[in-house]
Amino acid sequence: MSTDTSLPEREFALTPEEQSAWEENGYIVRYDVFTEKENDVLRQIADDIVEGKRPFPADNINQNALVRDGKVEESGIHAMHKIHHVSFYIPEFLARVRDPRLTDPIVDLLGPNLLSQGNLYIWKAPKIGLGFPWHQDKWYFNWQYKTEMTVGTWTAIDAADKENGCLYVIPGSHKYGILEHEDMEGPQQNEFKIARDAKDEDGVAVELPPGSVVWFNNQLLHKSTDNHSLRFRRCNVVHYISGDAERVPKKDVKNVRPVMWVRGGTYSEKMEPVDFDVLPIPKSD
Repeated sequence: MSTDTSLPEREFALTPEEQSAWEENGYIVRYDVFTEKENDVLRQIADDIVEGKRPFPADNINQNALVRDGKVEESGIHAMHKIHHVSFYIPEFLARVRDPRLTDPIVDLLGPNLLSQGNLYIWKAPKIGLGFPWHQDKWYFNWQYKTEMTVGTWTAIDAADKENGCLYVIPGSHKYGILEHEDMEGPQQNEFKIARDAKDEDGVAVELPPGSVVWFNNQLLHKSTDNHSLRFRRCNVVHYISGDAERVPKKDVKNVRPVMWVRGGTYSEKMEPVDFDVLPIPKSD
């Protein structure tokens, strides 16, 4: 893969209008970024992982909390919540993480040297798929790298709407700073905490057709709702940080998340860009 990220050669760079929207709202949306065929590749791989047709670390596969806690009985993909660190193990997911359609706009936001700090594939199963409370992703990520901003991408594998549990955002909330997050009761248990002082009435639904992508500032307040439909709401999520970000000493970090080189010429831990075939596989969290 080329590491040339010079501005004139980036086909998918931000437009001036998108740059303004990013600064004002903390997120942008593009439609028809990925085709149905391209999304079907990820969908089939994820299904194969669940069905045991493709090897994958069991610790990185999480069931729906209602299934896990014995409150409902489901199996197969209907019992799933997410798989994480996917791009460390699956070349097709790594290719998606590095796809210029995702990363070109981020060069305008973070610079030419990019790392991936996480890749999640999320199922939200019909009728039992659970939402998440208002939160800011940077509240979870800020302890490993010293960064002013990180960028998340959320790709719709299926259509996402109010009925099946789409994203909601609070436009402009990336300017609030990091709010306090506190424990909450509910079926998601300790996976997420709720951002104190976030208000439902300020939220805007981000309804998307398949293949659309949301780029969002990781200080943006966002949530999703439960799936009340008979349809899946699947998505692929990738988080990016600058490769020039200062690394917090590992001795000061309780739970180190693996990072992946994406593009550019530098890496915060002085690691050279590598091919998937020779990338050492990290231990799961």
